[in-house]
Amino acid sequence: MSVEVHTDLERIGNRSKDGVFVYKIGSKTFAYVNEAFAKIFSVHATDLLGQPQLVLKHVLTEDHEYLSSRFNELLTTGSINTTEFRLSFANNDILHLSCDMYMLDNDTVVGFVKDITGDKEHENYLVEITAQKDSFLDMITHNLSGPLILSQNLLAWVQRSIRVGDGKNVESLLNMLQESTQECIDIVDDFLVNEHKESQGIFVRKTRFSVVEKINTVLEKLQELSPEKHFRLTVNIADNYINTDSVKFFQIIHNLISNAIKFTGPDGHIDITINEDKEHYLFSVADDGIGIPDNLKPHIFEKKSIAGRQGLKGERSHGVGLSIIKKLTDIIGGQLWFESQENSGTTFFLKLPKE
Repeated sequence: MSVEVHTDLERIGNRSKDGVFVYKIGSKTFAYVNEAFAKIFSVHATDLLGQPQLVLKHVLTEDHEYLSSRFNELLTTGSINTTEFRLSFANNDILHLSCDMYMLDNDTVVGFVKDITGDKEHENYLVEITAQKDSFLDMITHNLSGPLILSQNLLAWVQRSIRVGDGKNVESLLNMLQESTQECIDIVDDFLVNEHKESQGIFVRKTRFSVVEKINTVLEKLQELSPEKHFRLTVNIADNYINTDSVKFFQIIHNLISNAIKFTGPDGHIDITINEDKEHYLFSVADDGIGIPDNLKPHIFEKKSIAGRQGLKGERSHGVGLSIIKKLTDIIGGQLWFESQENSGTTFFLKLPKE
């Protein structure tokens, strides 16, 4: 490999966030590795030169045969792409890597390695969510069918009792109907709470997306459910596109607007505003609802908070919603706080860094 090519690779490697290496087939040693490559193995770049065993010892045994076959393919074709394999460490951490390799000459291989652990976790999360959705449909079919059939029968009995003038029996049947309906609500609520808890633990996957489009998606859904309330979105930013985890952002905004709806009366107003400065975006969700009493304010973001209250329409609270939203905000590097006065409304603020 010429000095010029070697120098160019070092320039690329020194600037790259992904791993870059040059491997000599004859001597079975690394001629060059950048710090990003060495960081994957928690060593210094100089420690890896001449010591490929520091890399190989971490490769999972199940992946050895696959890597060997891919290396033989490299020798035959001159290049291989998206070779995925796993590393195992003493602390039981598993890293997923993807490697592209190219033959520069008969003795020299250049490789580019990317840590795709986050992508794999996200992929697994999507698979789990799909499974949860399937489970939910199955739950509706099986778990809810019994209470719903009972409710249907109870309604028929109520109608029959009304026709024959049996008022005492009607009251008893209505109480049973209420219990059956509550059982259905509990089943659905438990599922939704568990789903939110699962979603907060997944890693951060940042993408560039239109924040206005994302908020409008939330508003369209919620306006359909609360047509009696007044919503307004005010945008004071130069570029509608921001870079953060779109899934977590959706959950945060959806929860904050849903909360505002829950504690705002008929004909109430909910204003969503987007502002910015040089380093941050600032989102606010303001309502003119019942506000938060002073004694509950210190507990708003606590897990299983005593600040959980029923909504104005009797919506149940599990006391975990805002604690999860606070956790999601922390995960994506944001800040969440609120201002509120009882009987005068509440404003939640979300600050996110520009990236």
